[in-house]
Amino acid sequence: MSRYRKRQNFLIKQALPLQVTKKVYRQSIYPCYLGISFIGNISQTILKKIKFYLDQIFDSFFFDIIFMGERKLDPSVIDLNIKEEFNLLDSTSKRVFLQPTNKFYSIIKNQMKENNLTLGIGLTNLPIYSSCDEKILFLFGEAHIRHRCAIVSIFNLSDFLKSGIFLSRIIKETIHEVGHLILGPEHCLGDYCVMRFSANIIEIDRKSFHLCKKCKLKLGEIKVLDNF
Repeated sequence: MSRYRKRQNFLIKQALPLQVTKKVYRQSIYPCYLGISFIGNISQTILKKIKFYLDQIFDSFFFDIIFMGERKLDPSVIDLNIKEEFNLLDSTSKRVFLQPTNKFYSIIKNQMKENNLTLGIGLTNLPIYSSCDEKILFLFGEAHIRHRCAIVSIFNLSDFLKSGIFLSRIIKETIHEVGHLILGPEHCLGDYCVMRFSANIIEIDRKSFHLCKKCKLKLGEIKVLDNF
């Protein structure tokens, strides 16, 4: 591994929203339908839990949360633009192939169009890097606000000894990315707010499943703007 890679800090493991101007893309779209897609090897047993928490946190924002189905990366594109990198969270220092986030956005956007949905989020077991900044590796998640879709990678969220922690991490990161689609690209500074930036799994575990008062007020402002 090069010195440059070694100097890269925990920022390579983050939930990265693309920085876009809210004024350009802000539209009155709520309440709406949200679609969830599984891309790769994801157990459907977690779907009910994810939907439960999304309904609780973003109460009345969604008419319904739709499961858009399971997909796999097309064999014709699976080897395109991949990055071979060391997994720094693996003590064995194995090299793995990371996929760019735009491959997943393409799948999710097509599924949203097929199902006539406004927002979409995908979960994958594959490691990912940001198409926006190729130096940002092993993302937990990323939201593309303009396209109204997001992706969460569970690749580095697992805890083989504590399945409950694994599930809670997936739920928190899913809430976090959906939160970016609704609230915008900024992260919260609240210590336990689910919208706080997480540089590593320790910081994910420290967060709650819920929004802080400040973020709840932002949701309230959106309700007033969209008149629902």
